[in-house]
Amino acid sequence: METSGGPVPAPAARSAIASRPARSRTAARAVQIARALRPWASDIAKSPETWVDLWLGFARSEPSPASAEQLRVGLEQLGPVFIKAGQLLSTRPDLLPKRYLDALAGLQSSVAPMSDAEVTGCLAEYAAELGSSIPFRDFDPTPLAAASLAQVHRATLGDGREVAVKLQRRGVGEVVRRDLRLLQIGARALAPMVGEVYDLPGLVEELELTLSDELSFRAEADALAMFRENLAPFRPLVRVPEVFGELSTERVLITELVHGTPLSDPAASVPPERRRAVATALAHAYFQMFFVDGVFHADPHPGNLLATDEGIAVLDFGMVGRIERQVADNLVRILLNFVLRDSHGVAHAFLDIGKPTRAADELGWIMEVRRLVPRYHGVRLERLNLGALLVDLLKSAARSGIQAPPVIGLICKSLANMDGTVRRIDPSIDVLETFQSFIPRLLESHARRLASPERAAKVALDMSIGAQRTPFQLATILEKLATGRMRLVVDPLSPGG
Repeated sequence: METSGGPVPAPAARSAIASRPARSRTAARAVQIARALRPWASDIAKSPETWVDLWLGFARSEPSPASAEQLRVGLEQLGPVFIKAGQLLSTRPDLLPKRYLDALAGLQSSVAPMSDAEVTGCLAEYAAELGSSIPFRDFDPTPLAAASLAQVHRATLGDGREVAVKLQRRGVGEVVRRDLRLLQIGARALAPMVGEVYDLPGLVEELELTLSDELSFRAEADALAMFRENLAPFRPLVRVPEVFGELSTERVLITELVHGTPLSDPAASVPPERRRAVATALAHAYFQMFFVDGVFHADPHPGNLLATDEGIAVLDFGMVGRIERQVADNLVRILLNFVLRDSHGVAHAFLDIGKPTRAADELGWIMEVRRLVPRYHGVRLERLNLGALLVDLLKSAARSGIQAPPVIGLICKSLANMDGTVRRIDPSIDVLETFQSFIPRLLESHARRLASPERAAKVALDMSIGAQRTPFQLATILEKLATGRMRLVVDPLSPGG
């Protein structure tokens, strides 16, 4: 169920906009953006020294609550691309202060449902794309939920099975593509001002990939099928709805209708005798996604998790994060070194993920990590949050000039949300201990990967190529020694350094 978005122009307004030349429409949209963000820009212009302090890492003051709220309201007015951009910015504690992170995390859709005529038009296009008649015995025209990219309806298939039907709003794709072009222009213009460590163009690229997935319901159907298979070992405590791929198209998604109560509802609860088992299974399911599969549900807020009779159902796979194997392995190293209280190991693992910029202070950062790790081990169990640990590492690395991939902020947010959700189900659970109990499964997966035929072939090929390069590399080293051009570099992060 898609939950992010904002106002979409009415049909008449869309028709008028579409009749203008493309350049004129883009210019008009740029003016609209400027007007929506003007109250926020005016407010921060009153105290630019606050932002300079924050950018330099002094944190002597925070921006006013009014400016954070003005930015949230402005982004909501501008629609799906800007709302999704705000939601991604809410995962970047290295870019924005906490007051802004909290405000942007609250971004959500405030759009009216499609009219009956629009729903009928969507269903007619669906039948044409499907190449047959609509497969529903019953279809409820009143949506279960409405957002700016899509809305969801209840329906019944011919065989009596209840399904959720997600309909994409007509014309929303062109709106998204136009706004992304404007954001790309803005990111390139601002990049020299904020420095290479923050990588604004990379953030827009991450946004583009996210929205591309959300606009392709075939991609979401594939993601649902993959997650359902990957998380099968955790059923029935944790389940993913069945997807009807043969009935789904690029703009219509058909899934099993799951009955339950969103965890965002105060009335939602898991039976006391099942709380520990359900909470542990949910934590392990997310560790599986992060550290084994490399593909994770990027929006695990309580509204996307249903309490059912058996456990928890995970909904809305429109926003999916992907982690490279090297990044996933180094995240595991960070957590394992944290468990062992090895600050040097934590720092080395993070540096293997990040990229020091030209102005990086690696030695200063290792000293900060030395202070950070013992401080977290002193935190009371109920306040220890693994996502918050990674957030602090991300913020301190940015202050020291170390750039992390944009996905790291999303992982931090997702892990922190998972941590909070697991504690909501079972307040007495020790999430760090739960991670430690997942390590045998992690080692088993790692061993299978190392023993795979593909891995063996890669190692053999690397050795073969290395053997061919060795004579040339030795000759280069000897030449540098003979000419006095050999330099010895000491790693400042080495435990013995």
